[in-house]
Amino acid sequence: MSTPIDNINKSSFVRKEEPGFLENLGVKYYHYLGKKSGTAGLRNLTIDELPADVTLQTLAGNITAFAAIIAFAIGALTTFVTIWVEWTYQETMDSTTYYLLYGIVLAIMLVIELAVLYWLGLKTVFSLACLTGHHQTLDDSGLPLHDAVPNILARAALEVPDPVIHYLGIDPRKHLSKSKLFLVAALYKAKVILSSMVVKFLLIRIAGKGEMRNAFSWVGIPVTGFWDAFTLYKVAREARLRLFGHKLAEHIVSNVLTDDIIAQLSPVAREGAIRAVATMMVLAQDYHPNLLVLLIRLCNTFEIKEHGDYDNWEYFLSVLDQVSEPERYFLLDLLSVSAAFDGQLSRMEKHHLPEAFKDLTEIYMHRIVQLKNMLVSGQLHAAKDLCTLDFRPG
Repeated sequence: MSTPIDNINKSSFVRKEEPGFLENLGVKYYHYLGKKSGTAGLRNLTIDELPADVTLQTLAGNITAFAAIIAFAIGALTTFVTIWVEWTYQETMDSTTYYLLYGIVLAIMLVIELAVLYWLGLKTVFSLACLTGHHQTLDDSGLPLHDAVPNILARAALEVPDPVIHYLGIDPRKHLSKSKLFLVAALYKAKVILSSMVVKFLLIRIAGKGEMRNAFSWVGIPVTGFWDAFTLYKVAREARLRLFGHKLAEHIVSNVLTDDIIAQLSPVAREGAIRAVATMMVLAQDYHPNLLVLLIRLCNTFEIKEHGDYDNWEYFLSVLDQVSEPERYFLLDLLSVSAAFDGQLSRMEKHHLPEAFKDLTEIYMHRIVQLKNMLVSGQLHAAKDLCTLDFRPG
């Protein structure tokens, strides 16, 4: 029996960047946690088999809060050690010896801080995966090797950027200029290198010199703690978004797109369904694995393996004019679901979506915002109810 992975046309899936050291390390640790906890052999659960939304939200909130508290503690503790060294030895050692000692301690504390944060991030995303019924099975997610669930969660946990993947010739960043791509990369690197050392340096510069400077350096302890806690919160938020989006993609293809629904779609409407997801990847101007999961599963369902200009927004608008009225409502439903799948609405999406929705813009934009908020907050069952793809408006 073939799996979703087997059905992918390998020539249609292009990833230029191989997984880096951190991603590979994160994936290995993720698999280790699965074997250690005994979940590796369990099957994945469907949405209907998961606890109620209030339980999911409460448990996900507890997992996130616990991780944030530990992150705050490790950030505060490592910063305390460097400041204690400064207060204790700055005045009693000669400059060369002191700065050598301070540099060594600072480097050791930074390594410990990053190592604990990475470990904590991986433990957190694994706990969230177990909560949402994502277990290690051979019949994984429909994504090719290096982009299955462990990889996309490892990247979220370690804050490793997602690779840009071209599937069926779709380019998620076709409207981004080289200068904007450079700016995006620069901003990401700036976020990564922002650490307690940078925060502490800025605080000291603001405080000036002398007694005030020494006293003010202690402020770096809670500041670094809050920064690390916020970082883990963002990791957990992104992991929840990826996990819930993955579940919804499975639900849409397995339960919503029934044989009866598919039979009602003309070849043009099926092409339009692929275009609906592909154009959202482009208008979002960034690759997100939730949209790729949905796109690949739709292509497998509709047996689409040929390259085409699927990410052309004008062509999609043309398809909306060609299909029947019920099919158009089906495509608008899918378009709205796709727009919410990455948890945010870009400026281009806000600008172009009304061109497709027309008189129904207010209704569909409200649906997108609702679904986006449910995905982010963890209301998976309520989000499932908003993922209906019927042949009626709204």
